[in-house]
Amino acid sequence: MYKNISLSGLKKNIVGKLFALSLIIPPNTGLNFFGINNEDIPLIILFSYLIYKKLQKLKTNKLNKFDLYFLIFITSFILYTSVFTEDINIFNQTNLRFYFYFILSYLIVESLTSSVLIVNIFESLSTVMIVNFLIIVFQIQISGDINGWILNNTDNESFLLSGRLGGLQGGGPNVIGIICALSSIVYIFKILNAANKKNLLINNKFNSFILVISVFNLTFTYSRGSYLALFMGICYIIFTSKEINKKFKIYLIPSILVFTLIIIFLSPSLFLKQTNRPYLNRLAMNQISLFSGSGGGNYIKSVYKDYLVTLDEDILKKEFNIAFDNDEKFLSQNSMEVTNEELVTGYLKLKFDYRDNFLPRSVISFYHSNDGDTWNQIGSNHSPGTIIDLIDNDSYFEVGGWGDGQSNDDSFLSGDINEVTILTKNNSRTYEFSAENRDIDFFVLKPKSGDQYKRKLTFPKEGIRLDRPRDYWVALPNDFKINSQDFEVIVNLDLNGIPKGNETIFSQSSILRLNEKFNDQSWRWSIIEGRMYFFWIEDIEFGYADFLGGQSMRSGQLIIDNGNFDSKISDFNVSQYDEITTSHNGFLTMAVEYGAFPIVILLLMIIISVSKNLRNNYDLLIGIFLMMFIQNLTNDLIYSPDVSIYFWLIPMYFVKKLIRI
Repeated sequence: MYKNISLSGLKKNIVGKLFALSLIIPPNTGLNFFGINNEDIPLIILFSYLIYKKLQKLKTNKLNKFDLYFLIFITSFILYTSVFTEDINIFNQTNLRFYFYFILSYLIVESLTSSVLIVNIFESLSTVMIVNFLIIVFQIQISGDINGWILNNTDNESFLLSGRLGGLQGGGPNVIGIICALSSIVYIFKILNAANKKNLLINNKFNSFILVISVFNLTFTYSRGSYLALFMGICYIIFTSKEINKKFKIYLIPSILVFTLIIIFLSPSLFLKQTNRPYLNRLAMNQISLFSGSGGGNYIKSVYKDYLVTLDEDILKKEFNIAFDNDEKFLSQNSMEVTNEELVTGYLKLKFDYRDNFLPRSVISFYHSNDGDTWNQIGSNHSPGTIIDLIDNDSYFEVGGWGDGQSNDDSFLSGDINEVTILTKNNSRTYEFSAENRDIDFFVLKPKSGDQYKRKLTFPKEGIRLDRPRDYWVALPNDFKINSQDFEVIVNLDLNGIPKGNETIFSQSSILRLNEKFNDQSWRWSIIEGRMYFFWIEDIEFGYADFLGGQSMRSGQLIIDNGNFDSKISDFNVSQYDEITTSHNGFLTMAVEYGAFPIVILLLMIIISVSKNLRNNYDLLIGIFLMMFIQNLTNDLIYSPDVSIYFWLIPMYFVKKLIRI
């Protein structure tokens, strides 16, 4: 009876084909019944068939040990995730999806007679690769922001740079990225372990074609996590392969390191660009309890509450389907009362690290202080992932305003400047703005020219008032060569409140000719609605098109609290939706929603089952799972239905083998 219902008795690889079919049906179309749509139908058909076959089997056979262990596991998981959460909801959609994919994986694995059949499931991704290859070639756009071919927000006409692959499965570039990587590793493994590699690579044209388009598709996802996953998968199957001699493996290690360094230095922005992941992960870890969680699907509501409470209630309900009660709003950090109209005296600092230790990237950071000694960072570090080579400019530094005082767009700083300090490794200077230091530490010049402004000026306390930017601008003599090195700019100033618009604090943007040299504008430090920005010019034609800082969730926002500078998390904007719905660690997300305890148990089960099968000739399966596991640390793949159907198969199979042993 058991053999009659084995998947080996079904049409060859029907499971893999149904899985693949679910990945090429456009998402969120059709039923929309309890979150079920057209793309779910193939899986529901498979699930229903396997349930029917399992019930048929139970008429003549008792539950085996694997059945009993799984029954205990799924019952415990259902009870725990339904009861030990702040939001008790038996029919929670997120919970139901986890139950469904756990049970589906169990039913498939329980019917398998060989690990080869699991590999066949991944081989069926060839159909998905062909469809996505056509999407790239014809740049087919599908409804939705992350589906099909996703056009860049630029006018770039280059085919290679016009967009990226989002796929049809609905999870976006990172999901289709790992799917492409999995398809690639299957065929790479075949080649590495083939007795006649040349025959498999050249004569078997289908294998070669699928491998080529899999890598091609992966390239156009621009998913760094998927690149890393494939790299780790290849390393694993190479070092565990018995077909490759030890000498080659030994030489391969330094080759991989050199190759990695070359790739990083050739495309540093791809790998070294500052991401929000560390910051978002810290926010999530602060919300984890040992036994209790926020409830399935409540990760965003729990972790980003301090951001989301700043949104209008109607927008919050419409965009996120989230509502906060008065108690939750009161406990939010953003509920603290601040008065940004107060007079404040303090210090602001821009820190420019030309090279981040040995990494080929520059890092910008901003700080505030109330005494000039104790500094607090505003938000987190910012980096474009590359070295910022500032345009050399030996003309004046400008304090407040930019473009030689031509701040007719109200970007001039409204306040009193008391002192400016510039620090480099080999030089430092403090400019004091008193009447006695005029024409020594600083110059007051007319707009559009280098002529001195000779009318009477107001010098409150020990500073100069910047309230007539169309009549004059403040220029500092430039005794520095700050490009291609680290530097800091510290400004001591008085403000009558946090600037509400776009105001420039300090810049190296003067285009006055000194020593008969033409000086192009270089960079400026601005504050916009309390958020710090660093703008710089790489191409004179496009001006200040490049910037760091801004509205990123980790940027922070300068505020005034009881007459002192302080900072808080920045107010949230709906345009940041993608920022809080991507780039999560899958197990970290589960820990927030269900508590740390069940996730630790789940991870231990996975680690033990996989490690116990390391020597059982399952190199490809372990390599595949390693790839998905690694990318799940940066993208919550286990929350994506399109990857979850593959993710749980391998550990479930290893658990089955372990139990039977």
